[in-house]
Amino acid sequence: MAGEPAAFPPPAPARPRIRWGLPDVAIAWVVGIVAAVVTGSIVAAAAGIDSDRVSDDVGVLLASVIGQAIGVVGTLALVAGRKGRGSLAADFGLVARMPGDRWTTATLWLLAGVALQLAILPFLQLVVNVHGKVETQEVVEQFEQARGATLVLFAVLVVTVAPVAEELLFRGALLRALQRRMTPAWAVFVSAVAFAAVHPLSSPTIGSIIAVPGLFALGLVSAAVAIRTGNLSASILMHAGFNLLTAVSVLAAR
Repeated sequence: MAGEPAAFPPPAPARPRIRWGLPDVAIAWVVGIVAAVVTGSIVAAAAGIDSDRVSDDVGVLLASVIGQAIGVVGTLALVAGRKGRGSLAADFGLVARMPGDRWTTATLWLLAGVALQLAILPFLQLVVNVHGKVETQEVVEQFEQARGATLVLFAVLVVTVAPVAEELLFRGALLRALQRRMTPAWAVFVSAVAFAAVHPLSSPTIGSIIAVPGLFALGLVSAAVAIRTGNLSASILMHAGFNLLTAVSVLAAR
């Protein structure tokens, strides 16, 4: 009606200020390691496994992988709720979002991870030429020893749970924290170095050290993809494809 003041929509609520950073990422990583040790120890104690055989038991390793993932994801969920925007999606980009034909795009990213793994194989051949053989990572060796339902569960964890937890930590939390301190290019590089370095730190074997260049390459490409897409959906699928080739090769060798 004439003479009445115009109605305006209420102002949009201000986004909460993000207060999480590199210390929170480090805490999430430490909590994941502690959770892995605790869950592995519980399973070992329940199964009556001797301490000198714990590192060789597949069941203990499976429990450790699950425990580590729960520790990382749970810690980052708390961090998002207390210091960020309130969710893993809003703070770290953990969403299931694919442009266009979702299944086709997802398959292409999965195959991109497989292709990246294949592209790294010639560099591993150089290691064979120098050392005469390539010692696999401890996790791969235990994967090769798995049988039956344990083998299937191992494959599922390697291709699903591990990529989600690692991408959330390194490309979701670490990469975004670094971007607030440095250029995107440097953030990609530093996050890739950290991703490659923590694997031999948690499992200091020759096999883990040999895997560092491949992990660094995965970290570089995955971080670049995460920055370009703005979320973790593509990088998780690529990481899953990277791991999938190892899982398929172990299964095919039986």
